[in-house]
Amino acid sequence: MVGRRVLIVTYGCTVLTPERPPVVSHEHERLGLFSMGAVPGLTMPDGYKRAVAAWYGRGIRLV
Repeated sequence: MVGRRVLIVTYGCTVLTPERPPVVSHEHERLGLFSMGAVPGLTMPDGYKRAVAAWYGRGIRLV
């Protein structure tokens, strides 16, 4: 957005129970799980892609 500042908050998660499918809450219509390599090909603004890349690059491994 030209002339506007936008704050993008990225929430990421690590699937700990791959044998159980994720559940979509009533607040959302659908869910997508994407590998880091798939993100550049997704249809979304570059700012969102940079936010996702930053999440992947944070260097933290929970499992």
